[in-house]
Amino acid sequence: MPAALVAALAAAVQAPAANATTNAATASTAARTTASTKAPDKAPSTRAQSTSSGYGITVQRNLELKLRDGRVLRADVHMPTDPATGRPASGRFPVIVGFTPYGKTPSAAVGLSGFGGFNPDLVKHGYIGLMVDVPGTGGSTGKFDLFSPAEAKAGAEVVRWAARLPHSSGKVGMLGLSYVAIDQLFAAAEVGPHSPLKAIFPMAATIDPYRDLFTSGGALNVESPLGLVFGYGVTRVFTPFIEMAHDPAAALRLAYQNLLQAGPFELTFARDMLTNGARRYDNDYWKRRAPERILPKIVKNGVAVYLVGGLYDVFQSGEPLLYSGLQNAAAGRPVGAPMPKNAKASAKYQLLYGPWTHTSMGKDVDMTKLQLQWFDHWLKGRDTGITKTATPLHVKEPGGGSYDSAAYPPANAKPVHLSLRSGGRLTNEGPGAAEPADKISYNLLSNPCTRSTDQFAAGLLSQFVSACTDAQHKNDKDTLTYATAPLTRPMRLSGPIGVTLNATSNRPESQWSLTLEDVAPDGTSTDISGGAQLGSLRAVDAKRSWKGTPGNWIMPYHPLTKASGQKVPVGTPVRYDIQIRPAFTTLAAGHRLRLRVGTADFPHLIPLADLPQLLGGQYTVQHDPQRPSGIDLSVIGAP
Repeated sequence: MPAALVAALAAAVQAPAANATTNAATASTAARTTASTKAPDKAPSTRAQSTSSGYGITVQRNLELKLRDGRVLRADVHMPTDPATGRPASGRFPVIVGFTPYGKTPSAAVGLSGFGGFNPDLVKHGYIGLMVDVPGTGGSTGKFDLFSPAEAKAGAEVVRWAARLPHSSGKVGMLGLSYVAIDQLFAAAEVGPHSPLKAIFPMAATIDPYRDLFTSGGALNVESPLGLVFGYGVTRVFTPFIEMAHDPAAALRLAYQNLLQAGPFELTFARDMLTNGARRYDNDYWKRRAPERILPKIVKNGVAVYLVGGLYDVFQSGEPLLYSGLQNAAAGRPVGAPMPKNAKASAKYQLLYGPWTHTSMGKDVDMTKLQLQWFDHWLKGRDTGITKTATPLHVKEPGGGSYDSAAYPPANAKPVHLSLRSGGRLTNEGPGAAEPADKISYNLLSNPCTRSTDQFAAGLLSQFVSACTDAQHKNDKDTLTYATAPLTRPMRLSGPIGVTLNATSNRPESQWSLTLEDVAPDGTSTDISGGAQLGSLRAVDAKRSWKGTPGNWIMPYHPLTKASGQKVPVGTPVRYDIQIRPAFTTLAAGHRLRLRVGTADFPHLIPLADLPQLLGGQYTVQHDPQRPSGIDLSVIGAP
């Protein structure tokens, strides 16, 4: 989410040069047109853009859509034109909607892959592009309320309005990344059966914003929420001056109204993060905003979904769960369960999952081609071949490997258990007798130059400092490490990972931060994935957790409610079941798999209100048959 915001703001500054196909004369005309734009109740502004092939584009700015509850949304309509004349092209076209809080004008300028909700190449191939400001943002009135039911209702009304636009074929799709992706899911659930919405293309969406974005095992994620909480405030105040440049008084009024929303939104979040208030824990507020609960409605409404997710995205865990959740819902199974090994999958719900961050989603993939195949099939009835697959989970690995699967976890991925042993060993055999425990002290700070820092900064760090995500020699200070012997053959990790630590603490709170690493023969290591757990929120919901090897969880599920919290008993061994975000990568023969156990992941995890109970913490990790510590991995090709 913060990444899309940054991209949108950057695009806003560069908007005049955003479309490379606009020649100098057209750009000059567009500038004059924008300057003379009238209020929305008068003739909207238009702009024609010539292209070397296909349709041109004409833009109608700030059309008004009045919702049933009185809110007014403002929209830009990008229409296909005859490139020779600049006039609207004859015929009827499906509509692709981008419903965005980042400003419909800057969002439309973000790249050509539809990240902001608009892809001009789709318009050039015979689609109408509709960009609409979310209530309380840009040129739209109303209250901004993160993924609220009112926002979902607005999205459904936008879909119905789009179907009635002049030259619309009556069929609608939705497109976009991050917030724009998540709003697609809620709109798809709200439209009802037999609606004009036939297909969506969400890139970087979450199944549960509380678990994916705000916490990791209950440990407070400060890095991403700060970008979201304060970034949206800046965006809401800034974008009205872009979207309503033709009416400065209206822009100032909207900006002021949006600023006043900082109290119920940004300041409330900040207060709860600092004081362990209501939104610090999972509760009804978050459950209403979790797409997991509405996946059966999407299936019932008949909306086709093509997901794109990233191994290094902030929503790394949730994106495969959206896929399995939709497949389960379509088959009448519980949404939150793992798919059966023999499950057949519907090509109506697909996921492309690759080694991408939030800002590099789909890198090195022709996303426009993919979007055209998806929308041409569902909105134009063309046989593009995209649904001719029995394995609609498509995985691309960091090293270039790729494969497809029907189920998640993949049917051929088996749980493999490795034991954490004294002396830093990670072995297939558990301890036969008690071994010396490993001691570690709580530390708030850690090396910030890590994959985790980049991941939860939406990939912005690696755009400037690649060393933090490249292979590096790591300092083992303040952490415990457990590594396998050099692998005799490649190891393909494919799916969820669970870690069990049996440990004691001298404080009534503890925090664990884990990193899974690929260690090359030269001693350099590359981060594969990570996870964390706050000790007081260690309770496991066995009904929601996914089983691994006997007695272990491959994906533990924690309630993370205030009621589920329990102090860590001082000096008594406690079992911690910790989820590591899923991995899709292959370790080469000769490499070693290493688990790094620490207490800090700075600046990603900062325990604001819990710090006093953590300071001075001394932990011991146990290694004995009665209190084993180990890791369960999803491995393809396991013996």
